[in-house]
Amino acid sequence: MAVQHAAQREGWSAGAEVPDRVTPRQTFCGPLLSAMLFGGGSAGISDIYVHIRDIVSLSARDWESNPLERRLARWHTSLARAINDFVRVGVLREEGHARWSLTDKGLAVAREFGLISRDGVLIDRALLRKQLVDLALEFEKMYRVVSRPGPMPPQAVSLEK
Repeated sequence: MAVQHAAQREGWSAGAEVPDRVTPRQTFCGPLLSAMLFGGGSAGISDIYVHIRDIVSLSARDWESNPLERRLARWHTSLARAINDFVRVGVLREEGHARWSLTDKGLAVAREFGLISRDGVLIDRALLRKQLVDLALEFEKMYRVVSRPGPMPPQAVSLEK
């Protein structure tokens, strides 16, 4: 959980450049595929966590505990949803408990988004950091956004009899 008004560690920024909002799950898609590629086509959750933290600038809000699953940070939930989305669309497949691997479709997606060249050369992490916003916008097109149903809109009241 984030502690408000805590003293900043020496050499750490005050977070002005990192917005105080939860990072959208689409932002995790590029680094998630990159983690799979760096792992030789598969990775466990701890390797993915390390890779994500190295690439994505997580806000203080991302580190807060999830209201529904208190033992997890909000970004862990967003990442889990991204993983589940990739499994659902066939980009990843489960290889066991908390371990996934790329499918052929996953390799094609990685190539399409420039995470791997035709020669099999992986994208540099620094370059991936610079492209996160653009990649997130592209990955957003892969998802069908479903929102929770809200309250019904107010009905027009008829005064006619």
